[in-house]
Amino acid sequence: MVDPEPLSESDIKWLKSYSAEVEATYSKRFKAESSRFQDGERLIERFTQAVAQVLATDRTAFRAVDEAHNELCIAYALLQGSKPRFSSVCYEPRLDHCPKSIDFRAEVDEEKTVFIDVKTIKPQDKDRWDQYEKALKEGWFPKNVKVLLSKDWLGGDLWHYQFASRSRMLEYTLELEQKISECKLASEKTRFVLALCGDGFHWHEDQLEDFVQFYFTGQHRPDDALGNAEARSLTEKGITLSRSIWLFACMNRQQGHVDVHRLNWNVQPPRSPLFPV
Repeated sequence: MVDPEPLSESDIKWLKSYSAEVEATYSKRFKAESSRFQDGERLIERFTQAVAQVLATDRTAFRAVDEAHNELCIAYALLQGSKPRFSSVCYEPRLDHCPKSIDFRAEVDEEKTVFIDVKTIKPQDKDRWDQYEKALKEGWFPKNVKVLLSKDWLGGDLWHYQFASRSRMLEYTLELEQKISECKLASEKTRFVLALCGDGFHWHEDQLEDFVQFYFTGQHRPDDALGNAEARSLTEKGITLSRSIWLFACMNRQQGHVDVHRLNWNVQPPRSPLFPV
């Protein structure tokens, strides 16, 4: 259980100011696109409710605020895109064959539909130096890779960020694949995108690049530090990937910032002369 973190008066003042700016900004943006996106108010309301929950409890509830804000950002990005320009965007559309939900459905035309699931990855602060020492002892890493951390320089926390972020990438991938299967969404006209959002500190796009390499090829790169551990875990649990996801997106937005810092809709495997894709 996470210990409560009460808000100070300055925290409350900042949160209210931040919330008002986000609501005003995205209300204006969605109003301008109301002919193509009719769920703007509902999406903003989700953000407002998440803020209200933090004000009523403590800052440990802020994760929901980040998640709702990131959905606002992705919705606006979908409306701004020009290749292709979506004729309509729907938030949490009804799925005919199951009660589960996918965050967005974007229509290109009558012949193509893109579903986008949005997930925020932000590991909690946690010292897992014990797990890092176990990884070293048991030889989790490829022989040509060295993961060097210092216990006195937040090594346990940095290891947790790296390991937990990679675990969430796999978890959310499997979750979306399951939705695609159970809801019978796969067809020649449908495409699926998993948009993973972060703050640029707890994990970086190059970590997603390593995962994308494995997802699309079935093979981990020789320099993927977590490749061996991931492969072993999948084997032990008997997990197989359907590889029904079309693209992985990476969005970076620093906490408290209204707008996106960087959004890459098509994360590709890393390239290097030593380990060509």
